[in-house]
Amino acid sequence: MIKKLGLLALCSLSAQAQVDVLADGTLQTQACAYGRGSTAISGAKAQASAELISFIKGNKSLTTQGAQQHLTTSLDDDAASLYEQQRTTMMEGLSAGAVPLNYSAPTLSGNDTCMTVSLNPQETGEPQQQNWQQTTQNISVTVIGQGWEKEGKTALTIAEQDALQRAVSQVVGVWLTQQHTQSSSTSMSIVEGNESTNMQELIGQQLSSHSEGLVKEWQTLQTKELKNGGVEVTIMAVVEKAPLIQKASKLMSMIGSPRVQIIAPEPLKTELKVWLNEQGIEVGNAASLAIYAKSTVISRGNNRQLYLTADVRDLAGNIYGQWKNDPSFMSLPKGPYVEKDLMAVHLASESQSKALHNTLNNAFTQVVARGGLVREVMLPSNKLTQPEKLHDVLSTLGGVSDVSIHKQQKYTVASLRFKGNTGELANALDQALMTITAKNLSKITVEDDFTLRYK
Repeated sequence: MIKKLGLLALCSLSAQAQVDVLADGTLQTQACAYGRGSTAISGAKAQASAELISFIKGNKSLTTQGAQQHLTTSLDDDAASLYEQQRTTMMEGLSAGAVPLNYSAPTLSGNDTCMTVSLNPQETGEPQQQNWQQTTQNISVTVIGQGWEKEGKTALTIAEQDALQRAVSQVVGVWLTQQHTQSSSTSMSIVEGNESTNMQELIGQQLSSHSEGLVKEWQTLQTKELKNGGVEVTIMAVVEKAPLIQKASKLMSMIGSPRVQIIAPEPLKTELKVWLNEQGIEVGNAASLAIYAKSTVISRGNNRQLYLTADVRDLAGNIYGQWKNDPSFMSLPKGPYVEKDLMAVHLASESQSKALHNTLNNAFTQVVARGGLVREVMLPSNKLTQPEKLHDVLSTLGGVSDVSIHKQQKYTVASLRFKGNTGELANALDQALMTITAKNLSKITVEDDFTLRYK
């Protein structure tokens, strides 16, 4: 534990947790995770890294004074200068799980396990991580792409786009592998070979649509013709590491960060809650996603079987994954506690619990694959000066997809998907709608994670 000398208390502008800055520039925070043992400790470490990243993003300097930052003069000038020099490296290294952190002994606080975690810029250096080429800011890969003429695009153009996507996906795969070895919070989506491949392809596809910001340069090494007018190209692409980590981390956080409400009978509710917390997913009533589970006891002569169902859905009712147990797995004689006894047996079964967890894994990745969570933006119809442009304006916002417009009493309602949190969407909407709405339009109100309303 580092001794606090000349302590400076700072609150990150983008996070609730407090990060303390010591006189030598060391950043220190406390993080907690639900549960006990190694899983909870790993969760607390992952949470601490997220809090440190959030703080560093919000504070480019430790010597400037903002409205919510109150610094004293006890910070060493050299330490402040070193922080600014190492800021980018620290953010990148924390995202990749590749910088040295100092951990206190874990302590118990109610149902949580807590740890004090610190990061000293003097110990950062360049992150050292096997197979992640930390000595360079760029990753060179050689890949093959194939394409056939489609929708006005030449076969060569489509082949090149396919190759660039594969280049990004390949580098993402290396990053995911390293993440898997560093934090259990990502294991929900990198379980065994198939899950890892699915996750790699998913993020690769999502990022490849913006490959111009990830591929620094590329050159064609070989071209050959395929049957039916197709083209195959071999290219060498240089993928920039820093923006890839940043964007891939954001997509990963979208899978793990939504708060989830659990509506289920016991002991299934506890089983779901424990599993979600082990993955670093928060559980609460004010949630953007919900797991609905039901149990039904069916009579089979003198015996009873149990039907279990669970699905993951958002506040708009969209279902991202469904699971059903195998009721024939176990039958028990009729009794006052037969439902709970059957449920306990099913959940203790490796095959049954594995099928449930796989369904949940796939459901959370589907949130990203479909373009993020659905939101509804409610605008007073009389405040829209150019309603015919609303669809086009919303469709041009970064991260927005599947825009649809309908009327609801005095409101024009825009339903859309957004790859990000509700606060980010609210800020983007305020800027974008200024040109097509009246000047007296109110500030946007976030009623919940599903509804955003103007008055």
